[in-house]
Amino acid sequence: MMTISIVTPTFNAGTTIAEALLSADSPDDDTEHLLVDAASKDNTLEVARHFKGVRIFSEPDKGIYDGMNKGAELARGEWLLFLQGDDWLPNGALAAYRRAIAENPGVEMICGDCEAVKESHSSWSPVWAVTDPSSKKLTVENIALCEPMINARIIRRDVFQRFGGFSLMYSLASDRDFLLRCAEAGIRQAEIPFMTYRYRWHAGSSTMTEGNALSEKLRGENLQIAQRYQELVSDDDKETIRDWRAKLAVEQAMNAIERPNIKLFIEALQHGLSSRSWWALSLFSEIMGGLPGFLRRGCRTRTMAGLSKREFKNHPRI
Repeated sequence: MMTISIVTPTFNAGTTIAEALLSADSPDDDTEHLLVDAASKDNTLEVARHFKGVRIFSEPDKGIYDGMNKGAELARGEWLLFLQGDDWLPNGALAAYRRAIAENPGVEMICGDCEAVKESHSSWSPVWAVTDPSSKKLTVENIALCEPMINARIIRRDVFQRFGGFSLMYSLASDRDFLLRCAEAGIRQAEIPFMTYRYRWHAGSSTMTEGNALSEKLRGENLQIAQRYQELVSDDDKETIRDWRAKLAVEQAMNAIERPNIKLFIEALQHGLSSRSWWALSLFSEIMGGLPGFLRRGCRTRTMAGLSKREFKNHPRI
């Protein structure tokens, strides 16, 4: 049996896929790399075919998590590592995982360090990083309130299959849902002090980018997950999920005021008041904190600050 199966889901990743595949190139016979493509229209497959050790599968799918699930089904390795087509593995990551597997018999998941970087003046500068051992532990609190870091973790394939893989109910937050299931079930994880994953912060990313157009959708999916887990988790973790749901609801309410969007605002109220009795006070505090900037902009939100007088007059209000 192979030790590690690297699964890379792709769709039109021609500009970055070479770096991703090159970073995962391994001379060891115990590692395989599967590229699960969603019928790309660009040169993704053409580039990937230059890497002889990569097994390529290409057909339409139902999104990135469907591709990752397909890769897990095709994998022959004992462990799964998910590498996105626009990211890469730092030097030594695979060797670090192999050492951790040998040194930690019986564990079902291993988590390394990770960071997000963006290109600046022909060099890479960090945006954020997770290196603290306590922040990498597989707990409901970390998964809900911090970065889930699914790509910095390798998972035993039998564990992934036992939990049913990634749910296709969510197109952006299914990794958080999966890890919450693992954390609540008490999956045994080992943490290693080695940088094992780098996220590329760029305009083409669905989540790792400034001014992310999908942030509202991601927040909405996280609110659905928080609502569901508020009833499912153990009593010890209920407070954490309530805090997470309340925080997300405040963010959604502020976003609804900013846009403005009355439907979104009502949804935020429902989530917030269902999470904490004092939620309205938290929202009020957030609104008051933004009041000075609102007044400086002439009683305009950040969204409306750049509108002309005519556009401002005709802009819908909550």
